[in-house]
Amino acid sequence: MTKLVPISIEGRKWIQLSQLSSKQAQQLKSWLPVNSLKKILFQGMELNECVDFSTYEYWFRSSYVSNRSQNALDF
Repeated sequence: MTKLVPISIEGRKWIQLSQLSSKQAQQLKSWLPVNSLKKILFQGMELNECVDFSTYEYWFRSSYVSNRSQNALDF
């Protein structure tokens, strides 16, 4: 899985769940604490199901990078 590029809005970085595959979006959503998904207004548009990029990045590293490294070491 390739790490997403964040959307910068007013100095903060976000990702939308819609940027992920449906499987990955569901995995991230089930991992998140309640009320972590935000609605962000950007240039007159409402972006739904946004997650702070640092939260996404932590999830990405703990879920995908660590598992991938571990699998590479499996003999």
